[in-house]
Amino acid sequence: MNSDERPSYIVSDEKFSQRSDPPYCLYEVDKKRGIATITFNKPHKLNAATPGDLQELTEKTIEAEEDSDVKVIVYKGAGPCFTSGVDLEWITHAFGVKGERRLSQRYRYLRLQPILSRQGLHQSVLYCLKATIAQVHGYCYGTGFSLATACDIVIASEDATFTNPAFKYIGATPEDMVLLFLTMGVKKTKEMMLTGQAFSAQDALNYGLINKVVPKTKLDEEVNIMAEKIARHPFDAVVMGKANFEVALDIAGVGACEVAGHAQETWQSNIQYQPGEFNLIKSLANKGIKGAIQEREDFFSDTPLKR
Repeated sequence: MNSDERPSYIVSDEKFSQRSDPPYCLYEVDKKRGIATITFNKPHKLNAATPGDLQELTEKTIEAEEDSDVKVIVYKGAGPCFTSGVDLEWITHAFGVKGERRLSQRYRYLRLQPILSRQGLHQSVLYCLKATIAQVHGYCYGTGFSLATACDIVIASEDATFTNPAFKYIGATPEDMVLLFLTMGVKKTKEMMLTGQAFSAQDALNYGLINKVVPKTKLDEEVNIMAEKIARHPFDAVVMGKANFEVALDIAGVGACEVAGHAQETWQSNIQYQPGEFNLIKSLANKGIKGAIQEREDFFSDTPLKR
């Protein structure tokens, strides 16, 4: 089979499937305290992740879950923020912005496996049998937002902001929907998803999305205090308690919505834009990543749009 005959779902995604060098995740275990820390390690890209990075993050989560020395897993970001979400360079590639062949629906469905499937990142965190804490500062966007909502505890610094920018491009996505309904109610979930506007740390606290807001200088200390409180509990109590939470989440329909999201995000990414609407793909093609981000911020600012 020559290159022209290869199935379209395996066209030139190798770069983004590979692991970052240095690794995306810094992984540390404090055996004495029973706490594992997973740090996102692309500060120069605001910890934006490729599919390969997300697969690495999934594997580190599973490694910590299976480690008999770990009761609590802490997720944090190096540099200026928790994470800005999926790397837009991969989005540029996946949609053929630079004239490459657009990746097929079936490929993108498979590529979302490391993110949305039952064995993927979000569910590996949501259904982890160890206690999970998101230590958030700066942007908590996209996949990082989904990861934080899947964690048991979220402690944020005062500068943290929360949303998924994809709400602006493709509308409400189902994988977080029921969990967010349960967390902050239907109305506030719809407000976030329909407007795409980020919630401040204080708003997120008021809406029940996070547990605590602290000064940035106190963030490490507060997370350590919380992790140590949990880690004092008997190991079986932590694990069996988490197993019971899983049952409750599935009864509430969270698991079914997660599985639906795996397909829905693929379908929604085939959205048709009307004249005058913000088109991320077109903006990336015309202005590059930085220019597209600026155009997005200008377009969705609170200033009335000029048509």
